[in-house]
Amino acid sequence: MQQPVHSSLPPLNNGRPTSHVPKACNNCRRRKIRCDGERPICSRCRVQPPRSLTPCTYSHTPVGGTSSSQTELIEGMQNRIDELEHQVQILSGQDPTRVFLSEPYSNQPFNESPLALDILYNSMPFLGTPSSIEEPPGLNETLIDAFLRHFSRHHLFFLASTEFKQSALLSNLLPPGLLNAVVLWANHISANSIADSRYSDEQLLARAVHHVARGVAVVDPSPQRILHMIQAEVLLALYYLDGGRLLEGNYHRAGAASLAFSMGLHQIGSSSQGSYSLNTAQMGGDGLSRTEMIDAFWSVVILNNCFVVASDVPSSIPCDALISTPWPTHSLNDGAPGPFIPGNDVAGHSALTLLANASVQLERTIVFTARNPSLPVPPEFWVISTRLETFRGHLQPVDADHSTDQVTLVTHAFVNVAIIRLYSPHATLWAAARAKCLDAARWVFIRLASARITEWEVADPILGPLLATVADVLIANRNHDGQATAAIQTTLSAMRVLARLSPLVQQYLAGIQQRYRGVQERQVQGVN
Repeated sequence: MQQPVHSSLPPLNNGRPTSHVPKACNNCRRRKIRCDGERPICSRCRVQPPRSLTPCTYSHTPVGGTSSSQTELIEGMQNRIDELEHQVQILSGQDPTRVFLSEPYSNQPFNESPLALDILYNSMPFLGTPSSIEEPPGLNETLIDAFLRHFSRHHLFFLASTEFKQSALLSNLLPPGLLNAVVLWANHISANSIADSRYSDEQLLARAVHHVARGVAVVDPSPQRILHMIQAEVLLALYYLDGGRLLEGNYHRAGAASLAFSMGLHQIGSSSQGSYSLNTAQMGGDGLSRTEMIDAFWSVVILNNCFVVASDVPSSIPCDALISTPWPTHSLNDGAPGPFIPGNDVAGHSALTLLANASVQLERTIVFTARNPSLPVPPEFWVISTRLETFRGHLQPVDADHSTDQVTLVTHAFVNVAIIRLYSPHATLWAAARAKCLDAARWVFIRLASARITEWEVADPILGPLLATVADVLIANRNHDGQATAAIQTTLSAMRVLARLSPLVQQYLAGIQQRYRGVQERQVQGVN
């Protein structure tokens, strides 16, 4: 039987179990507002999500306090959201001084009629309203083919391509939010604007955001429709990540995670699941694919970890969550050994499994170093170090015959950046730590040199922060390694190529180039 996947890190919260099971979700309890307890997402979190972007979850333990660093981060995000709301109001011609009031303690039940939702969403500029935008063109076969040419094997698109195309060409089978997200991406990745020259990316984005927000607010309780909305949220979050708009992307990243955990995708096959207990009979009756559900969960995990790496925000996945969903490569084999059994970290696993595993390793390392930033290192440090190096040693090299294979390169980068993040806090005082960081940077550089990135049509945006970390290590060790200068130039050259494909990579490239120029200027002035 499939063994549960348990985190090797201890839970970060100190909540105590209690005999009282609260009806309210964690968000409503924290905000001290009335909660209807509706699942997978309560009405309050659907129509008025918390500014912290925390997913709607239910727990048997009280929610602990927020750390000071997280409080500062949340306050900063709240201020930025206020600025964005103000700008949207001005651009849409609304009076910024206009205030929408409601009776906070009304005894009237929450009204989810279409008219009420239209009024509600037209008064919520943060969710976006396409009032000044005409309907974009329908999702024709040209758009679908353009989308699937890139996403049919993408690690963040988990729906079966053939069935998806058939459903997309028929009316009313897929939610508008998902269809608009597909139009947005199809137009974005095409050499020419194939959607319609009358519509800009920003207009298509506004339409997609609007329909996804409405789709989540009135989401059909059927598991199939929730799975479609998870895919829509993932596509929107990825679009924002690629564009370097991390604040907006984090909102949709949190939405995808909230839907996935509420649906119970983290415990597929276990006896205890989330708000929806999805047994085998239900899956067949609702047309659900076990493979799609498993891939959906790990796509959400990978997306979440990418945002943790890129923006240093807290994870949307609970640190104490017990995950029993098998790796994607084991989706059709319940008798396969557990993914964390010693000696079975990589053998026989698919590329998606290795990528998901590597992203988890990096996210856990970031959490660990945040709790243990200084010397002496605790015993767990060596456990993590050994696990990372063992995992790295079994990875396959980048296949030069597959010029578009980014997954293998990103997997190597995840693992080696995890090693860098583990040792870098001690690199200035500990020579062995500096050597570990430099060795990990070399691993990525060697595999980057063998990748034919000039043939790529699109770039995985997470390569921006990952390669920037590698470049920082090479720059810091330019006086300790005779080949560091050449490695720096090769890494920067690769980032320049990728920057033409991803604004996020461009942002990190600009930062690295500025830091490198500063180092060179100080070196000319005789300052190390």
